[in-house]
Amino acid sequence: MIPTFCPNPHCAHHHDRGDQYWGLWIPTGYYDTLVVGAVRRFKCLACGKGFSERTFSIDYYTKRTIDYHEVHRAISQSESLSSVARHLGCSSDSVQNRVDRLARNCLSLHSGLLSTMRLAEPLVADGFESFDRSQYFPNNVNLLLGKQSQFLIGVTHVTLRRKGRMTPAQRRRRAAIEKRFKPRPKALEDSFTRLLAGILSIWSSEHDDKLTLWTDEHQAYPRAIARVPELRDATRAGRFEHRTVSSKAARTVTNPLFSANYYDRELRKDLAAFRRESTCFTRNAANGLSRLALHLVYHNYQKPYRVNANALTTPEPMRTHAEVAGIDAERIASGLGWIYLRRPFISKQGLSIDNRRIWMKGTPTPLKDSGDYLPRYAAG
Repeated sequence: MIPTFCPNPHCAHHHDRGDQYWGLWIPTGYYDTLVVGAVRRFKCLACGKGFSERTFSIDYYTKRTIDYHEVHRAISQSESLSSVARHLGCSSDSVQNRVDRLARNCLSLHSGLLSTMRLAEPLVADGFESFDRSQYFPNNVNLLLGKQSQFLIGVTHVTLRRKGRMTPAQRRRRAAIEKRFKPRPKALEDSFTRLLAGILSIWSSEHDDKLTLWTDEHQAYPRAIARVPELRDATRAGRFEHRTVSSKAARTVTNPLFSANYYDRELRKDLAAFRRESTCFTRNAANGLSRLALHLVYHNYQKPYRVNANALTTPEPMRTHAEVAGIDAERIASGLGWIYLRRPFISKQGLSIDNRRIWMKGTPTPLKDSGDYLPRYAAG
């Protein structure tokens, strides 16, 4: 392994690429580990920082080796943490630790590939409803997808106030809870505004074709659009159009919201915490979003766009949702080749606000007094 940049984010050579860093580091020997044996050490001549081969590994600072491919497959195919832990012969905490590491890699991969994409289809946005910790804390995961490709562009998360029919005892319980935790009144609108801001990284109102966004008739959506200056101006200029369809319309392939309805079903089917009426549910909001990041990469870059009757006889490989959306297949293959091996550095990422929050485990769990633990290496 040859270092291609300095891992110290304060070093002038932290953002070096390729052979730019050649000659600015020296090997300083080895150290022994029980996990992988001898590990080579280096020193940066520019800042004096010492580091090793493991510094650049997804397994940096781990004490045992766990199969990341299997963790990714199992989490994205409806297995719970405890089920994965039993299968791999480790604790649930160890599995969640590997999920967090892999989630950061998935966010890095998605952000990098998204930056190469230019939007060429209408968009669909909708909210997926579940809950965190208990049904007194419903959440809304806003989804932004390509209308034809079903490519998941971005997600945002928000905790909502419990609504709907409740018994008098349940209303009293909610009132008692709200003395300690009460969602902000416009939290959903704020969350949707952040989701829409992500459109601007893949679409330009001046240089790209006219863009259409499909949603249901929720009243918060037009208000959120009006809060994004670029979209508001593009609407006035006739370059951006917001169209709605009733949420009660049949959820068939002819429904303009089909891609969002389809992904809703995939989430219910593929993530254990989203199955209805089961003992599996999201007990920690930040951990749940880490698992969602794994599913985002599985859905976009690994799952076939369509599986048809001719799949076994067709010589051409089946395309993924990302390829249908216009992302180069070689870039995808290259990215999938490193996410189970390398450690990404947040200082080198171009993450959205919400993706950065997922990376930093900054989404609070209702009624949880302290924040979630984040290792120093993840924040550096």
